[in-house]
Amino acid sequence: MTPDRRPSFARDFPRTAALDAIVDAFARGDYARVRSEAPKLAESATEDEVRLAARALLERTRPDPTALALLALTAALLLVLSAWWIVHGKPPPGSNSISPPARSTPGSP
Repeated sequence: MTPDRRPSFARDFPRTAALDAIVDAFARGDYARVRSEAPKLAESATEDEVRLAARALLERTRPDPTALALLALTAALLLVLSAWWIVHGKPPPGSNSISPPARSTPGSP
């Protein structure tokens, strides 16, 4: 990967083949590869800088805790509003929800 294509936060990362492959995957948006290879590199690397860089890449692929909390809050609100509507919902006035009105056919009294 060329230095100008590296993400700005990764410009100071050490240059090793394994780390460059993970940084390249991150830049392409292949976060599944980053999540699978970065922990392995962080455990097996002999240099501390490489371990820290692999952990930083892995951290950048984790979901934002605020977004997760907002998603959970939205789901809870949807559940509560749906339950309230089911319990308190009534048909509009004047509608007959039991059976449709009878139709008269031509020729019948």
